[in-house]
Amino acid sequence: MRTWTRRRFLGTVAGSVASALLVACRGGGGGEATPTVAPAATTAPTPTNTPVALPTAVMEVTPTPTTEAVRRGGILRMNLPGDPANLDLHQATTSTDLWCVAPCLESLLQFDPNDQTKILPCLAVRWDMAQDGMTYTFYLRQGVQFHDGSPFTSKDVLANFQRIISPPQGVNSPRGVFFNTVDHIETPDDYTVRFVLKQPDPALLYNVAIPWTGIYPAHLIESGADLRDTKNLIGTGPFKFKSYTPGVTYELEKNPNYWDKDLPYLDGIVFYPMADPNVAAQALIAGQIHLNRGLGVPPLDLFQGHSDIRIVGVPTTLVWRLVLNGRQFEPFRDPRVREAITLAIDRDAMLEIGTEGRGVISGWMHPNGAWALPEARVRQARGFGKDKAADIERAKQLLAEAGFPNGFDVELLAFALGTPTTQSLVADQLGQIGIRVNVQNLQLSEYVQRVVAREFQMSLGFNAPWVDEPKSTFASWITNNEQASLTGLWSDELIELYQQIDRELDLTTRKQLTNELDFRSLDDPAFGMIYLYRPLIWHIYRPSVLAGWTPQPNYNLTEKHATTWLRSD
Repeated sequence: MRTWTRRRFLGTVAGSVASALLVACRGGGGGEATPTVAPAATTAPTPTNTPVALPTAVMEVTPTPTTEAVRRGGILRMNLPGDPANLDLHQATTSTDLWCVAPCLESLLQFDPNDQTKILPCLAVRWDMAQDGMTYTFYLRQGVQFHDGSPFTSKDVLANFQRIISPPQGVNSPRGVFFNTVDHIETPDDYTVRFVLKQPDPALLYNVAIPWTGIYPAHLIESGADLRDTKNLIGTGPFKFKSYTPGVTYELEKNPNYWDKDLPYLDGIVFYPMADPNVAAQALIAGQIHLNRGLGVPPLDLFQGHSDIRIVGVPTTLVWRLVLNGRQFEPFRDPRVREAITLAIDRDAMLEIGTEGRGVISGWMHPNGAWALPEARVRQARGFGKDKAADIERAKQLLAEAGFPNGFDVELLAFALGTPTTQSLVADQLGQIGIRVNVQNLQLSEYVQRVVAREFQMSLGFNAPWVDEPKSTFASWITNNEQASLTGLWSDELIELYQQIDRELDLTTRKQLTNELDFRSLDDPAFGMIYLYRPLIWHIYRPSVLAGWTPQPNYNLTEKHATTWLRSD
């Protein structure tokens, strides 16, 4: 069996898998700086600082003020891996969508932009929970206006959460499952909202705080307006939509009527779609963008000699996974085929290549978090041990027993994010047991459309929990709901185990149950979800320029940029 190094592997695949996302960079020059031998300033990975096991209703919390004088004005410029796929925040599923919309819309609560373990007020100034855990009451901020001048009230909160929980015909709501414990919502007055539950929900505050629950004006929702249309991108956030030229720029401008009169510090934000990581790297070096981020390993060698550039690789809550669609491809319905695939995957090789050797083996829950599955236990799952030669032989045997002694051909749906490393590794590793993978790299928007429509055999994507919490990690795919399931595959036994976790309030018991579900869903991919590896989020920027912003383990939680500012342009 071949041994791969990142250098050898990238040399093999370079140029063989073309990016399907659009490449664009508007700005001066674009010339390439010549690197010197001095290394770039690189920060070692930082362990995730996860929230407490149960969210604490901390009221009247305010961010710690900076001691440095803030410089106002300027335009924050950053890259996107491609054009946004869906600008309706309630339906959106990609980080690209969120980055473009989150500065415009706000949720009831928010995560501290400098410490994602903390929940802060936002459109709700305070909240409380009934002693029996069955009712949460949110007291709304008064005097807030939407970008169109209409006042924000409890009516808007009700309309938005009704749309998320019970979406109208033609609206996909991927996060509705996170509010399955909500019986009904009451609005006793214009500035009070009460969530009445069917059962206690230890994850409710987390899910209320995620930016995907951003609030649109009720009149847009009641009129049936298409929230994907940029003219309807109306919220209460610190920035407003300005313009969008696909493949070129997506622009936001300062909201002059923001409820916090001191914010935002910036005059606006401009995003540039850049599918090629080399283009994004050169744009940062040339000063054309201020912030470069991605989940693929960036071209670190290009930053050599630029000691003013900081590179931070942070272990993320996201996990690369393979999704096996049993509806579209009959072999995946056979548990022997699914086991063969998970046995063939070499997670250690993926970590070495996909994280520059900085990642660690883990389960679905974050390895440094409150719910972590110990590495020794992870290693006991089929396909996670270190004897890959034995795994490969067993996988071939299982395929033969399932009626595929010569393997089979399958299409892998993927999108380019950073580099084609992960999909090429999957194809190479499955090829060793006779599964011949035809990789189809699509533009992000087309990829999302096909996955949502279940028009794929096998897809490569993320399990994307917004926080390190069991419900956020498992709720969207530990299901036998035909409409919600991506694969048409499930285990009733594991669903019952998840349901115990969902209603369990004792922390010790909940962690034991979570560890059991984590291990069993690694060991037996009954839901058609094959764990690959946990990547790093790469934040690359100049501290001398970018301020009021802290690299975090999840860049889907704190993207409002109300307190971000530039020391220079």
